[in-house]
Amino acid sequence: MLLKIFLALNILTVLQVHDTTYQSPRPEIKSINSNYTKDGIWISIPKGTKKITFHVEAENTETVLFWLIPTGTQTGVERKLIGYDIQKNQTDHNFYLTWNIDKSSLHDHLYIQAIGEEQVTNEIINLSME
Repeated sequence: MLLKIFLALNILTVLQVHDTTYQSPRPEIKSINSNYTKDGIWISIPKGTKKITFHVEAENTETVLFWLIPTGTQTGVERKLIGYDIQKNQTDHNFYLTWNIDKSSLHDHLYIQAIGEEQVTNEIINLSME
């Protein structure tokens, strides 16, 4: 009798689905803005501008990295980290960077990485200085 109960419990245990894994929510970039006009995925910056501020609204995000990448093919290896912002508290969904532009002209990608607990989300906008 004890053997039958033991076998029945083992069979029931095997048949039960145990999902003990936890996956944190994926970071989600809600919006990307700056203090200059955005036209689609391009931000036009007036020639001679020395500073620009970017605002990223992102959920499930602890840190946002801002990378500058030259336009063209195979230029990702030339990326340069121009700044980052870290979440202040659990309700903080706003990330900012004020970048002191160190170039006389721009025709680059701004590669934005929203980093969560276990995952990363990326977005790209383009910068041009006219």
